[in-house]
Amino acid sequence: MTGWAVSVGANSLVSTDNDQVIPAFISDLATTNERPKTLVVRKNQEQLKYFITRGSDLLLGEPDVSSKTPEIVHTSIVDLFNGVGVSSSQILGFYGIQYVFMKDPADPALVRTIDGIGGFTRSSATKDGVIWKVNNSHARVSFQNVKGQHFPINSNDISANGYVSSSGTIIIAESFDKSWRLLLNGVAVPLEQNEFGLPVFKIAQPGEVLITHDGTARRGWISLQLIVIISVIILALPAGRRRKEVPLEELL
Repeated sequence: MTGWAVSVGANSLVSTDNDQVIPAFISDLATTNERPKTLVVRKNQEQLKYFITRGSDLLLGEPDVSSKTPEIVHTSIVDLFNGVGVSSSQILGFYGIQYVFMKDPADPALVRTIDGIGGFTRSSATKDGVIWKVNNSHARVSFQNVKGQHFPINSNDISANGYVSSSGTIIIAESFDKSWRLLLNGVAVPLEQNEFGLPVFKIAQPGEVLITHDGTARRGWISLQLIVIISVIILALPAGRRRKEVPLEELL
C-alpha cells in the first residue's frame, strides 16, 4: 500500500469536549515514571492525520499543537503507513513512542500493514480503535550501558534523576536543543547529539545524575511576544495614540 497523504500538528487531531481521542489506559501511562508517548492516528477520507501525545487528548493552545515533529520521526511515520518503514519501530522507540493507537474507523489495509511490517505488536482492538506496542521502545529518559542494555530513569514534568551503576550514555527521548543539562555527582556533563538527533550525555563513571531543561530562553521569548501583543493593543486604542495622531473628527 502506498500513497497516503499525511498531516500533522495543528491540522491534525484536535479534540473537542465530546470527542475523546486517547483511551483511558494510555492516559494513565502518562503518570508513570517512564512518561511514554503515543502515536495517535486517524483516517479522514483518503488522508491520514496523526499527532504524538504524552497521554492526553491534543487540545488547541497546548505546546504539542505548534511544536514541529522532527523530520526523522515524520519520515518514519510516513514510511510506516506506506509499508516500507522497516526501521520505523526503532526510530519511534528511540523517541520514547511506546504505543501506536489507530482510532476507529480504522482502515483495514493500514492495520494489516502495521501488523506485518515488524517491530509492532498488537496489544488490543476495541470499539475505540487498535493499539500496538512499539517493540524495544525506550522511556523518556534512559541509560544505555556499555553492553547496549537500556534502563529507564525516573522523570517528571521538570526533571529526571537516578543512579547509574557504570559508564554509558544517558538518552533523552525529546527534540534536541542546547537547553538540556545533566549533572553527574554534581558536575556538569557536556551535551551531545546522537545519530537519531536526540540529546545524549556520555557518562564516564557511576554516580547520581540529575537532568533538567533550562527553559529561560523560551520563557524570555514568550514574554517578549506578550509585550509586543499588549503594546499593539494599547496603540490601537484611541487613548494609546498621541493627540496629533488622532483624526480630527475624533477630537470634536
